[in-house]
Amino acid sequence: MDPELQIFAIEFAKKVIPEIEEIVEDYKRDPEQGLSAYLDFIKRVKSSLEKIVKGLRDPVSIGHISPRLLRDPLSIGLMVNRKSLEEEEAHVAGYLKAILQLVYCVSKGLEGWQFSGTSFYEESIKTQSIGKISIIPSLVQIMRQEIVESDSFEQFKTVLKKSKSTKRKESIDVNKTQSKKLDDEKLAIPFTARLLAFYRTQEYKNDDPLIVDPFAERLAGDMTSYINKHKFVAGKGDYPIVRSYYIEKNLLTSWCNTYTKSQIVLLGAGLDTRAYRFKPLQINTHTLYEIDFSIMNRYKEEILQGEQPLCDLVRISGDISNHDWISHLMKSGFSGDIPTFWVLEGLVYYLEQEVVASLLKKIAEISTENSQIFVDVCVPILAELNFGPFSKYFKWGLDKNAVPSFFAKTGWKVSCSFADDYDQGRDVGQKGLIFVRGARAISV
Repeated sequence: MDPELQIFAIEFAKKVIPEIEEIVEDYKRDPEQGLSAYLDFIKRVKSSLEKIVKGLRDPVSIGHISPRLLRDPLSIGLMVNRKSLEEEEAHVAGYLKAILQLVYCVSKGLEGWQFSGTSFYEESIKTQSIGKISIIPSLVQIMRQEIVESDSFEQFKTVLKKSKSTKRKESIDVNKTQSKKLDDEKLAIPFTARLLAFYRTQEYKNDDPLIVDPFAERLAGDMTSYINKHKFVAGKGDYPIVRSYYIEKNLLTSWCNTYTKSQIVLLGAGLDTRAYRFKPLQINTHTLYEIDFSIMNRYKEEILQGEQPLCDLVRISGDISNHDWISHLMKSGFSGDIPTFWVLEGLVYYLEQEVVASLLKKIAEISTENSQIFVDVCVPILAELNFGPFSKYFKWGLDKNAVPSFFAKTGWKVSCSFADDYDQGRDVGQKGLIFVRGARAISV
């Protein structure tokens, strides 16, 4: 972690701890006065808080921090619409606790997965109700002892000085470092594919799983080292599971039952296993096309060698960010006269927006009028946060009200809903990801 950011967080802690203590006391005397003090406090520290949030690779992994804090530290709308004094207290106490957790981690140079086991963590989990303002003083006391009243500031100033003195020397190897970074980035999405398979593996072990994937564990491979290092990952797979469940239950089941002959194209198929486990594919006649990088396809074919797909399965290797895969698709039997369901699941926010627009136009051009599509997109703020095993690679986002017009310009008439509307009781974030479904427009 950047030593300068650590020093910034320590100074921030020294400044805000007395203010947080005052807010708590105000609440004890007069909740309305406490609320007013809280809102004034957040307005003053908003920019500093955002800087600290960006200093962590995955701040959501710290305790029970709400993703809402990261999108909107003020959340004035929620405060105005509070229904009771208890809800107000829950909001304020929860956010003060989250702020202290963030500052604590950055001040001590910890990433989110290292937060578990600290004295601050142990104190914060003594109560499951983050809505109790009474928990805040004990957390503040830990901050005072371990950060404000310790010699951390002087230590980090020394570290910063050393860091600056060696910066010139480190620049000698900049070309080698950059090369290594690019190699790692090329592996980013294949790794997320393994992570998705890991999530399906965990889901399969549940008593009442939304997705039953007996092949996922083999495809995920041994994730022990990564999971042990990033323990927060094991509990963060709700969104992709809910997304797959939505596609299969709400879209593909009826599609397979409706059309006697169809094509289903998975763009960026990754380690998807629907061809082997999704039973509706056995109804009528369907051809499933999986399109992804050759390295992904080779790995998948090797792991699933000997398994029998439930329908005709064609794998095509290519780079989805350009159109080279389309000619391979046509040569592999794809027909522009057969209804096609296009699945762009967990894909478009990894590509540049203009590339996505071009892609959507192209697949509209080669599809019959009654062809359909599923895409999930993120809101702009999620693409800007730059953290987490997935979203740190997001390149762009759309506000929900802008989704229909964007797709209309590319040849698709769509409707959209926040993933929250189909969450199945799972944590899919809060109005950050959008399910888009629709059909090819009459005229393209």
